[in-house]
Amino acid sequence: MIISYPILTMPSAGNAMEESEDAWLARLLAESDDPKGAYPARMVGNMYCWHGGLHVGANSATPVRAIADGTIVAYRLAPKTETYEGQPYDTSFVLLRHETETGAATPVVFYSLYMNLAAAEHLHGRTDTLPACYRTRTSPDARVADDPKNAKIYRRDILGYPGSQHQTGRSGFHFEIFCTDEALARFFRDSSRITDKGSADIYGDIHFVIPGGQSFVAAHPRLPKGNEVWRTADKDGNLMFPAGIAGSNTGQQLYVSVRLDKDKRITITRIRTAQGQYRELGRVEQPGYGYAILALAESLYPDNPSAGLEWLTFGRVLSEERSRYTDNWQLVPYAPGSAGYIDLSQAGIVRLSDADFPHWLGWKQVEEGAMLSPADALVDDPATLQMLSGNGDAAKAALRHLVVKHPTEWDISDLDSRFARLRKPGMPLVSEDSWQRFKEQAQKLAFWQHTGLPRAVWHFHPLQFIHHMRRALWLSANELKQAVPARAIRGIGAGIPKKIVYENARPSAARLVMANKNTLNASWRKYGITNRARLAAFLGNSVQETGWLRSTSEDEPDGKWYAPWYGRGFLPLTHPGNYINYWKFRGRSIGSTVSAQLARAHARANELRSNVPLLSIEESLPSTIRQWRSEIASMTYDAADSAGYYWLRNQAYKEADEIAQSTRRAFNIHHSSQLKKGALFAFYENVPFRRVACIVNLPGHLERKAPSLNGLVDRYHAYGYAQVLLFDHPTFPNAAGVLQFKPEDYEWKK
Repeated sequence: MIISYPILTMPSAGNAMEESEDAWLARLLAESDDPKGAYPARMVGNMYCWHGGLHVGANSATPVRAIADGTIVAYRLAPKTETYEGQPYDTSFVLLRHETETGAATPVVFYSLYMNLAAAEHLHGRTDTLPACYRTRTSPDARVADDPKNAKIYRRDILGYPGSQHQTGRSGFHFEIFCTDEALARFFRDSSRITDKGSADIYGDIHFVIPGGQSFVAAHPRLPKGNEVWRTADKDGNLMFPAGIAGSNTGQQLYVSVRLDKDKRITITRIRTAQGQYRELGRVEQPGYGYAILALAESLYPDNPSAGLEWLTFGRVLSEERSRYTDNWQLVPYAPGSAGYIDLSQAGIVRLSDADFPHWLGWKQVEEGAMLSPADALVDDPATLQMLSGNGDAAKAALRHLVVKHPTEWDISDLDSRFARLRKPGMPLVSEDSWQRFKEQAQKLAFWQHTGLPRAVWHFHPLQFIHHMRRALWLSANELKQAVPARAIRGIGAGIPKKIVYENARPSAARLVMANKNTLNASWRKYGITNRARLAAFLGNSVQETGWLRSTSEDEPDGKWYAPWYGRGFLPLTHPGNYINYWKFRGRSIGSTVSAQLARAHARANELRSNVPLLSIEESLPSTIRQWRSEIASMTYDAADSAGYYWLRNQAYKEADEIAQSTRRAFNIHHSSQLKKGALFAFYENVPFRRVACIVNLPGHLERKAPSLNGLVDRYHAYGYAQVLLFDHPTFPNAAGVLQFKPEDYEWKK
């Protein structure tokens, strides 16, 4: 799932790419503080009514954008603004259906609603920015798309602009995310009922529930001796594995959350208070852990570092890899001011991830149908009412994590029963005149009858849902295809050559997507390619290296001087040494005699620039070696996993973690091009990405400003498409220096 917020305004200062997810959420929450539009309920008179969405405040000129790829279910482009009780309100809306996934076994279907969008009379020439299927269909009536094929919407598409929400002088829109019973059951989990381990579709933070009475020791019992990377303090003198304090969490269950944030491992422990709340007990940060994780896996799990990497990353092994070492000693706070080392693999410790919606963070289902008056719109749940009466940050955070099932406010078929209690003496709708005005307003806003959806659905706090799901970053087949350009910029020669051609991608481009998307996504999670900057840098190289996701084997390989050890995989392994290192990482036995024989032959082949020395020993190699080599290209797991290993082994993540603005480089398309011969065109140079590309293809040129790298402009082109797919803010300067969301002549291979 690739998801973003409906408002993509830049932070007031600093680089947008460097704004943390928590800071971004806090910024949008601060702009959505209208008490009349709070989630999950708002006051009407002296009673709380369920409110399935949030009123997001935004400048009337700010585009409201689709949060994810989807399809229009219903819409209305109203001709004018309406008035209720002397206050303006807009009835334009768009309802989208999204069908995606957060893992190989976890489909996610949900809906996003954008209500109170500006009426046509206020668009002032901006109508042509709206989706073509409804920009000319101005009407006070709700509509469904005439042709579903033309109702496709992509993330960041402009759906409308903020309108009026019963307030003068404030613009905004009602934003809602919900799903049906069936859909919720397929991806939402009640983590309080899990007693061993959660979903295998792990994403985001990793969590452990440690029962009381566990022992903690003062030092990691298996950390190898010697002054390796994990013994070196950072610039502030903080050790990766500091001394702990031996002790026990007697009588106190611990809720532990672990995040790998670039180079750091951050561990937070919470406990349950007597009042049923969860408060932070302590936290520890281990600097350098994320960048040293491969070295740790190789040292702590020497027989199979691949399995060890999963222990260290996920807290369990998800793949078929196995090591005889099955412990996972980690530093965990267990008492005020005390942290110690504990084996998190031992029986009785529950292992979860954000995919399991940890209940101690507040995730909880609340169902109106199980309450006192399931037919009406009023809040009856005592626990929810208690949270609504609180003003503290903890109460607000808890409310944002409620997932509530109640009748939608956009259905007019049951207004009398839903609002019956508001028509009693002393309530705001007691008079027939006020009731009729209320009904007239509700009818102008209603559209539910066009959707085919059930009367009651499950509502999420929309900003909290996005904040949570942004951690998943599991690309569906359609999303992954968008990383493949429909047209290729290809440099004829190394580096940035004078001859650059522009041509259509081959028909077979993107053919690897369907068969390989699951193993690719799993590999990205295993190897820490779990943020947008890292994944964009990976795809920019992998798309080029595989010929636009066309082949996991190097083109015309047999004539290469290093054949048959030519490139295979999604970041192709090339040369015997890289293959052997990967197999050892997988726990496979490679004899020293075979390794030495291959090293000598490879050195000689390099000297002669001929593959004769390598071919001459081919028949003497064990058959398993030749089989494993072919499997790097033929087996989906090997092709993806080897790429992740190569990325981690060469520390490409360090360069990808650096953030820099791209620079527009104009050139004239060579006269031999298929397309636009001689036209002035541009690619977008990016220094951190260039350094990643060198690490992948030509490490010796890492420090050169003009490396003689194969396919460099091709990679820049592919990286641009990866940025469009993954990033949230415009990153491509046009000829005037104005940032755009997409590079010139953008079109992906559908």
